[in-house]
Amino acid sequence: MNPTKQRQYAHLAQQLKLLNQNLEKTTEELNIMSSQCNKNIVGQIGKIHSSWFIASNRYFEKEMLGEGR
Repeated sequence: MNPTKQRQYAHLAQQLKLLNQNLEKTTEELNIMSSQCNKNIVGQIGKIHSSWFIASNRYFEKEMLGEGR
């Protein structure tokens, strides 16, 4: 094989190895980000549901006790 082609193939192999390493690192970072987002979203949904529950409870208490009139 031509020495120039050998050098080019070696360089290409090195670049592909680097690309593979970067893709693995990106995958790890995306997994971490996904995990963190899921934790935050679940916490936020819990807060929203509890605030809705408290607000609806207060509203119905006022309606049932007649304080709103």
